[in-house]
Amino acid sequence: MRDPGPVMPGNDPPARKWGMLAIVSAGFVAMTVNWFDISTGFDAIGEEYGKAIPDVAFLISVFVAAYGILHIPGGLLATKWGLRRTLALGLAIEAAGALMSATSASFAQLVLWRAVAGAGASVFAAVGIAAVSIWFRDHAHALALGVSSAAFSVGTALGLYAFADLTDAAGWRTSVVAGGVLCLAVAAASALFFRVPRGAGSLAGVQITRDGLRQALFNKDIWLYGLAFFGAYGSYLGASQLISGYGEDRHLPGGQVGAAAFLIGVAGVPGSIAAGWLADRYLSPRLLFAAGAVLEAVSLACVPLSGPHTFWIPAFGVGFMFNFVFAIWQTVPGGMRGLAPENIGTAVGLMLTISAVGGFVLPWAFGLITDGPGYTAAWTFLAVVSAATVAFCLLTRAGARASAPSSGASRAPLPGGAEARPH
Repeated sequence: MRDPGPVMPGNDPPARKWGMLAIVSAGFVAMTVNWFDISTGFDAIGEEYGKAIPDVAFLISVFVAAYGILHIPGGLLATKWGLRRTLALGLAIEAAGALMSATSASFAQLVLWRAVAGAGASVFAAVGIAAVSIWFRDHAHALALGVSSAAFSVGTALGLYAFADLTDAAGWRTSVVAGGVLCLAVAAASALFFRVPRGAGSLAGVQITRDGLRQALFNKDIWLYGLAFFGAYGSYLGASQLISGYGEDRHLPGGQVGAAAFLIGVAGVPGSIAAGWLADRYLSPRLLFAAGAVLEAVSLACVPLSGPHTFWIPAFGVGFMFNFVFAIWQTVPGGMRGLAPENIGTAVGLMLTISAVGGFVLPWAFGLITDGPGYTAAWTFLAVVSAATVAFCLLTRAGARASAPSSGASRAPLPGGAEARPH
């Protein structure tokens, strides 16, 4: 029987945790809307600043670069300042970057403000995962993180499609401002309404300690799971950006190309929720993680094998299985032995940072291989790396999960008058 994991204080109303999940999920929607809405204005931005589309696409790259480097500092901020303030801060910084983007008088200024927006998203992302984990460590942990992962996919779809209509109607600056206002509104809601569980005072902010850093940054399993997701994470980011261009180069029907580009994003909604439901009820998270990453690799390998009427099928498979894996992967720090609740954000930040390297390296390698052996070899490369790196998770410990005591308190009351003792 699997250990149910560490128990958080149980004197909160049962509905409160779902309210906290709704706040964090709204944050992930706002975060990803502001990640992708800028792409709906690429044509107008290129015309206004005299840039070709490949140059304008750098706006996505600079956001991703900034997004990849501040996960760990964001987690440390959450330890020091508390989850609520750090959640709000990350979204507020992203909102400021989005709103200031609309004032850019030059392309260089626009690049700068997109980097600021990415930095804010980086702070929010790791802390948002931790904020869900601390409310659901004892029940429906994977399902709750599946819901917040689905919110990521919803925000992506809104940014790419709903905001395209707004951009067409009112211009790219108005569209970016709308995204920034949404992000600012959710930041305010987080500051006003998000709470940590009663009795978990360390989550409101504690001193950063050497032991806390050791728990979060020198845990072998954290590193192994970060490396295990390197291939699946980087391959998905590459596939989601490149599948449309690949379909056009193959002269596939426009409807098929559009469907593939849409499904590789929105397939994450059912994928995330299905993963959470299964992981909480039936199977080992490690087994589900490994199986999902392999199935993502199979879907990637099938992309060049698909025909003019089946191109959407592997795209759906890639999106579904990536988010399936991502939802399970996020549960690892929240259920890990020896990791205090206030250090979960930093541990998530480390995992995201390791995996984010794949988000830079693999799309770049895909381009190099495409210019040489060609597209089939490039898609096969992504599939092989995704399947190969997941082997790192097989080196992790599969034992019972337990928590370390918080630095704010060595003992926490449990239902029935028992006490949690340090391990």
